Amino acid sequence: MWRSLLIVSAASAALLGACSKTENEPSTTATDVAAEQPEVKDNPLLANWETPYDIPPFSEISDEHYMPAIEAGIAELRSDIEAIIETEEPPGFENTIVALDQSGQLLSKVAGVFNNITNTDTNDQLRDLEAEIGRKLTAEFDAIYLNERLFDRVKTVYENLPTMGLGREEERLVELTYRDFTRRGADLSEADKETLKEINSRLSVLSTQFGQNLVRETNGFELHITDEADLAGLSSTMISAGRASAEAKGLEGWVYNLNRSTYEAFMTQSENRDLRLEMFDGYRNRASNGDDRDSDAIILETVRLRAERAQLLGYESHAHFQLETRMAKTPESAIEFLMLVWEPGLARAKEELADMQALVDASDDQYKVGGHDWWHLSEKVRQEKYAFDDAAIKPYFELGTMQTAAFEVASKLFNIEIEPLTDVPVWNDVVTAWKVTNPDGSLVGIFMADMYARDSKRGGAWMSSYRSASHVNGDNVRPIVTNNLNLLKPGEGEPTLMAFGDVETLYHEFGHALHGLLTTIKYERMSGVGGPRDYTEFPAQMMEHWAGEPEVLAEYALHYETGEPIPQELIEKMRAASTFNQGFATTEYIAASLLDLHWHMLTPEQAADVTDVRAFEKEVLESYGLIPEIEPRYRSNYFSHIFSGGYSAGYYAYLWSEILDSDGFMAFKEAGDIFDPVLAKRLKENIYEAGELEEADELYRRFRGADPSPEPLLRNRGFLPDPGES
Repeated sequence: MWRSLLIVSAASAALLGACSKTENEPSTTATDVAAEQPEVKDNPLLANWETPYDIPPFSEISDEHYMPAIEAGIAELRSDIEAIIETEEPPGFENTIVALDQSGQLLSKVAGVFNNITNTDTNDQLRDLEAEIGRKLTAEFDAIYLNERLFDRVKTVYENLPTMGLGREEERLVELTYRDFTRRGADLSEADKETLKEINSRLSVLSTQFGQNLVRETNGFELHITDEADLAGLSSTMISAGRASAEAKGLEGWVYNLNRSTYEAFMTQSENRDLRLEMFDGYRNRASNGDDRDSDAIILETVRLRAERAQLLGYESHAHFQLETRMAKTPESAIEFLMLVWEPGLARAKEELADMQALVDASDDQYKVGGHDWWHLSEKVRQEKYAFDDAAIKPYFELGTMQTAAFEVASKLFNIEIEPLTDVPVWNDVVTAWKVTNPDGSLVGIFMADMYARDSKRGGAWMSSYRSASHVNGDNVRPIVTNNLNLLKPGEGEPTLMAFGDVETLYHEFGHALHGLLTTIKYERMSGVGGPRDYTEFPAQMMEHWAGEPEVLAEYALHYETGEPIPQELIEKMRAASTFNQGFATTEYIAASLLDLHWHMLTPEQAADVTDVRAFEKEVLESYGLIPEIEPRYRSNYFSHIFSGGYSAGYYAYLWSEILDSDGFMAFKEAGDIFDPVLAKRLKENIYEAGELEEADELYRRFRGADPSPEPLLRNRGFLPDPGES
C-alpha cells in the first residue's frame, strides 16, 4: 500500500519522506497510461512476476522501465482513491479505512524496487529520475491527504469508532489513519493547504539534492597511495582491499575511500599522521567546500521551510511536531535525557584524551593530540591497558559464519528456520538470499543481504523492504526484507573478516529485518517496522546483545582457517575492553543528536536569522562544552539521517532506544538464560510481531512488565559500576 512508502526504514535514506507540490491531473487509469506509452506493454515492472516468491525480476528491469511503471501506479492509485470517495455507501471501516490501506498496490510494488535500487546500484540516469519521481509521488500524497471529501469519510469513521464494535487491531488502524490525515494538514484551510503544498514541494527537491550531493562528495574522494612506506600500520586485509580498489580504477598503488568501514579502519590503523589528517578532512568537509556540491544553502532552506510548515500545522517548531507522536513527546524531554548520558560521557572523553596525550608525551614523537589522531591513539591505549588488539579477534569473525550465528540466535529465540536460497533473482552478484519459515513450513518471509561497499551504493548500513506484510481478504502477503552493510570487499579468494563493531552492526540490521519479517499484523499501515523513531531502533539494538555473549561466541566465533573457537582469554579481554572509549563514542553521537534537535527547534523567525551553517554548529556544540578534539558523528552537511532521511529531530532515537534494549536484555540476564523461552515468547509477540498495534511504551511494558530503567544503559557504557562493585 502506498502509505508504506512514507515509512522510512531504520537508517535508510528516504526518497519519499517529504512531499511535493504539483497540481493533480485529471483522474486516469493504469490502462490509460499504458495506452499512451507503447513501451509499457513489455515493462516487467507491470507484469505478474513468475519468479520464486515473487521476488522482482531484477535482470529484466532497465532504467527506462521505472517512469512508465510509476505513472501507471499513480493512475491506479488515483482510481482507487476516487472509488473510495465516489461510493454511495456511507463511510465505514471496510469501504474507507481498509480500502485506503489497500489502495495503490502497483505503486507500492514499483516504487519499492526503485527506492531500493537507487540506494544500492544507482547511476546518473537514476539520480535524475529520483527528483522527478519524488515530485510526482509526493504530489499524489498531498492530493490524498488534503482531499476534503476523503478526509470527511475518514473523520466520520473515526468519530463513530466507539459504537462500531471493532476489534483492537481495527480500532488502531482507524486511529492511526485519522492521525495521519490531521498531521499532514487535512484540517487546514484551503489557502493554508496551498501553502503547505508549496513547502512540501520544495522540501522534496531539497531532500533529493542533499542526498545526491553527499553521494557525489563521498564517491568523489579517494586517497591514492603510491609509496609502500605510507601503508605502515595497515592490516593485510586493508592493503589487499586498497590494491583491489586501485586496480578497479586502473591505477597503480592503493586507493581508499570515505566509506565508513574503510574510514574507521584507516584512521585506526595508519601510522601516517598526515594521511590520517587527509582522510579526516576529506570526511568531515564533505558537501561544505563552496562548490556546486556544497549543501549549506540546502540545509538553511530546509530548516526554515520545516519550521514554517510546523507553524502552519500549529506547532512551535518542527521538533515539537515530530516528537509529539514519539516516546520522548517533546524536544525538551529528549535533551534532558541526552544530558543524563552526555555529562558522564564528556567527562570520560576528557579522561580518554588525557590518556592519549600522556602516551604521545612519553614517546619520541611530540605533538598535541587532534581529532584525526583519536581513532589511532585510542587503539594504542586500549592495547596498552587491556593487551587487546582488534586485529587479533578479526580471524574469528568471518562474515558467513557471523551471519549463521545471527540466524541461529534468531531461530533459538523465535522458533523460526532460515535456509539459503539459490537460483533466485538478485540485484547484484554479491547479494545472498534466505527463506524464513515457521516450524510447520509456512512462509515467514524472504531475507536478502547486500554486504559490500561499491561506488553505486550509498554509505552506512540499513534495512529496507521490497514488499511489506499484510493479510487482508484472505491474501497472506509475506515480506521481502533486505539488509545492507558497506563492508570492505576483500581480494579475490580472501575471507571477509569483520571487526566486532561490524558484527554488532550485522546483528543490529538483522534485528530490524526480524521486526519486518515476523510481523503478524493484518494491515500494512501497522505492520513491520513502523512506529516512533525512538522505539523502532529497540528491536534492532536488542539483537546486538547476543552478538557478544560468551555462549554465542564460544559456538560461532571460529577461526576462519583452523575452525578453532575463539580462546576464552580473548573473550574476556574483549569484554573487559567493551566500555573502553565510550566517552568518545557517547560524546560524538550525542553531539550530532543535539545538532539535530537544535536545528529543528528553531522557529521560522529564528531559522531565517541563521546564515552560516558552521557558525550555528559551533555555537550549539560549544554551549554544551564539546571539546575540539571530538567532531560530532555527523556534521550538518553529511547528516543524511536528518536532511535526506526520516530522522529529522529524531537522531537521539538510538540512545533513547538503548534504554529499552539495555533494560530489556537485563531481563534475560536476570533469568539466567539468554534464550529463556518465556521471555523470548513475550519479546516475539509484543515487539517483533506487534507492529504498531499499541503505543510504543505500552508494547514495551507488555514485554518487560514495567517501564524501563536507565541504569542498565549507564552501566553498559561504563558510567555506573556493576552491581556488587565497590
